[in-house]
Amino acid sequence: MIKNKVAFKITIIYFVIGFIWILSTDHILNYMGASDGMYHAIQAFKGWFFVAATSVFLYFLVRNEMQLKNQIEADLIKAKLKAEESDHLKSAFLANMSHEIRTPLNGILGFCELLQDDSFKEDDKQIFAKHLMKNGHELVKLISDIMDISKIQENQYEISKKRFNLNSLLYVIFLEYKQSEIQANRKNVDFKLIRGNDDSEIEIYSDSVRLTQIFQNFLENAFFHTMEGFVHFGYQKKADGIEFFVEDSGIGIDESNAERIFKPFFKGNKQLVGNRGIGLGLAINKGLVNLLGGDLKFTSTPNVGTRFYFSLDNSNVLLNRSITATQNKKVVKMKPVNFDPFENKVSQN
Repeated sequence: MIKNKVAFKITIIYFVIGFIWILSTDHILNYMGASDGMYHAIQAFKGWFFVAATSVFLYFLVRNEMQLKNQIEADLIKAKLKAEESDHLKSAFLANMSHEIRTPLNGILGFCELLQDDSFKEDDKQIFAKHLMKNGHELVKLISDIMDISKIQENQYEISKKRFNLNSLLYVIFLEYKQSEIQANRKNVDFKLIRGNDDSEIEIYSDSVRLTQIFQNFLENAFFHTMEGFVHFGYQKKADGIEFFVEDSGIGIDESNAERIFKPFFKGNKQLVGNRGIGLGLAINKGLVNLLGGDLKFTSTPNVGTRFYFSLDNSNVLLNRSITATQNKKVVKMKPVNFDPFENKVSQN
């Protein structure tokens, strides 16, 4: 199609320019009343001039057409690579889904059978019930993550804002992980909550459920990738709002993955032993932070650690301000979020 257009343009342009040139120069020569010798000399000159002028013109025309063609080919190659990456991620997603769903389901079914076996003592059945509940929670979280990422990508997510005590919320998260099994397995990890304000009455106006979800996703990743050192989380006050953060001394993020870590289903180039999940936590956090009015950023050094952080300014989170009863709870349907996983550029400082 492009070649046909180029050929048509060249033919029409060459014909029109040649026709006008010949007709106009012949009229000029007849008007001047040139002698035969001069007439032939001028005819030869105008022929060479026409060839040179049209050659230069056609050069720029063909060059522009080739640049357009090369740009189209580059866009097609880029689209092909994106499609291949999308297929790869979807294939990895389906493979992980098969494993991640069957693992807790097999655990649930297995422990249900053991609970029905009267040969086990009551203490044993309590242990079975504990594992049964754990597998059930894992399955529920997996399904919730899939639903969340679908809603974010389809711009159907709703944010429910209300007034709540920030320090109390973070302390509940701290206790949850301090007493969790994952913390018990990380005895060499210093887990700490860092509060930017010791005022126990500090209150903000935002979505406490989604803010908790963001911290939980970050902390799970931080604990998994940190065998020793520290995992810290919290906030610090800024002149225009609050900056929330989660930092660790784990394996860090390789520079080659800097623009891929927030894409759905991406779990890193190297699969780590015990790496559960399907790679949705960071993608969900990226979308939730955007919905809350922030911009998720990170700094990382391989084998040194990683720090994820985002700021909510005073237009999205109110510090120690009087809030009327009508504002105390509000459901906000957010504007569409640009959350194309293959176009998103990661903010990195």
